[in-house]
Amino acid sequence: MHHLLFIVAAISGGFEDLQALDSRISAVAPQAEQVDKRLKLAQCPDAPIVAPPAGGAVIVRCPAVGWRLRVPVKASLDQAATSEIVIRKGEMVECVSDGQGFAVSTTMMALEDAAVGQPVRVKSLTSSTTMTAYVKTRGVVTF
Repeated sequence: MHHLLFIVAAISGGFEDLQALDSRISAVAPQAEQVDKRLKLAQCPDAPIVAPPAGGAVIVRCPAVGWRLRVPVKASLDQAATSEIVIRKGEMVECVSDGQGFAVSTTMMALEDAAVGQPVRVKSLTSSTTMTAYVKTRGVVTF
């Protein structure tokens, strides 16, 4: 399938402008993450179709060429307020800090209950240091 996209891209004369695609996506879902700039999508002859957010993501597709992307949408605080609690007070959580090409993690204790996308205070197991992190998923927070 990937080979087909590259062949179609070569025939059609180029790749999709990912910056423009990000702009189209953010018009529909401002909380959407950016498209991975390493992608080489065949240029869509028509405007790509961007579906409204559902299930934590936006689906972007180009029926003419046949590609389809799932772009994650960050949970807003309003959505998080109605979400189920995935971190409980006193629970040990994995705290992750990552960036381009690296990730560091440690275990800390949650000082309050929280749902995905919400801030949660966490405490170091080796000192009295407390920090605020954001719930990523069950048992995992990020700084």
